[in-house]
Amino acid sequence: MNVWSFSLDLLSSAVTYALLALAVVLAWRTSRVLMFCVGEIGMTSAYVMNGIARAAGGGVWGFALGVAGALVVAALIGWLLFALLRQLSAAGDYFVGTVVTIAVSIFLTGLMSSVWSGETVQLPLPHPVLAWGGVTFSAVSACIVVIGAALIGVLLFAFYQSRAGIELQAVAANWTLAVLSGIPAARWFAAVWIVASMLSAVGGISSGAISAVSISGAAVGFSGIVAAIMGGLTSPAGALAGAFALALGENLTSLWFDARYSVAVPVVLLVLLLAMRPAGLSGRVEHISRS
Repeated sequence: MNVWSFSLDLLSSAVTYALLALAVVLAWRTSRVLMFCVGEIGMTSAYVMNGIARAAGGGVWGFALGVAGALVVAALIGWLLFALLRQLSAAGDYFVGTVVTIAVSIFLTGLMSSVWSGETVQLPLPHPVLAWGGVTFSAVSACIVVIGAALIGVLLFAFYQSRAGIELQAVAANWTLAVLSGIPAARWFAAVWIVASMLSAVGGISSGAISAVSISGAAVGFSGIVAAIMGGLTSPAGALAGAFALALGENLTSLWFDARYSVAVPVVLLVLLLAMRPAGLSGRVEHISRS
């Protein structure tokens, strides 16, 4: 494997983890709920995308319809999570909200098992190998890096620079004060869960494009959660750093040792980070309250 091919594989993995980690960070910042179902939402969406694309005959339009259908399904799951959590938030028990996301992950796992029989499928995508300057690389990985990086850039710009992002941060900081200031807090609360679920869908499709779509592929969500925790859970920039560190560790382990050992990298990195830097890579602890 040449250095350019390795770098591209590394970046495609990092982008996939970053999308899932940002979903976790958005959910945590606004509701203090740890979103355990990002991987299951991602794989369910990938199964939906695969089914629609194949039914449409494949090709560019089939792929576009599949992605659109997957995003719609993810948005519906996000709205359902919002509806459930809104009812539970009145008691202020955020741990119950986290349990709800675990229940949703179990439900989606059962859904994938019953509807798609848990089969492993390849997304209907061409896998051309491109050559540039005497170096060959995967076109799929390159597309994931470009599209994922653009999506992350738009999301970060909207979060930090747009009025919507500023209002969202106000809601995360103090729900009551935001409502008294005229900010539609409930609307932004719903938007966050819908966007987080759609990010999970894109992350799941990216993971499926790199390898395959399967129930076991939902484990990629664990990597996204670990990346978010490594970044401090409240920092989008920290989540990106955590995703890159995690992808680097996994790819180096696969390169130097054996790919089977890479599954232990998230746990090892998480334990080491929490032991040496409990606040995460962002190095700051935020206290967010909705009361």
